Amino acid sequence: MQRFKTEIKLFVLNERSEGKGWKVIKERIKQKFNIQPPTTRAMQKWEQKLDREALNAELMKDVKRQLPAIEAEAQVRVAMELLPTLWKAKEAGQDLELAGWKWFLHFIDSRLGREMFDKLIEEYCLEREAVSTSIAKEAEA
Repeated sequence: MQRFKTEIKLFVLNERSEGKGWKVIKERIKQKFNIQPPTTRAMQKWEQKLDREALNAELMKDVKRQLPAIEAEAQVRVAMELLPTLWKAKEAGQDLELAGWKWFLHFIDSRLGREMFDKLIEEYCLEREAVSTSIAKEAEA
C-alpha cells in the first residue's frame, strides 16, 4: 500500500472543505503533485478519520526535518546570486534594497513555481486590501 505525504492528505481535506468532488480532487493531485492520486476510498477514510490540526502538526514536523537542506540551499543561493546582484545594482547606481527584494521574490517564485507564487501574491494583495479597508472603517467610527 502506497503511503502519501502529509501535504497530500492535507490538500485532500482542504479541497473537500471547499466542496470539490473526488474526481476533481484526483485530477488536481495529478496536476499539482505529479503523482498517481490515492483511491477515492483512501481519501474518504482520510476525510472521516484525520484531524486537520494533527495533520498541520505533522506537516510542521516534515518542514523541520527539511530545514537543514533548505538552510544550506539558501546560504549557497545568497552567496552565488544575491551578492552579485547587489554588486551589479550598486555599480549601476540602482536602489540596493529594491534589487535585493526583487531577487528575494525571484527566489521564492522559483521555489514555489509560477502558479503557486501568483496565488500567493494574489492572496496577499487581497488580505492587504481587506486590512486597509478594515483600518479605514475603524478610523471612520
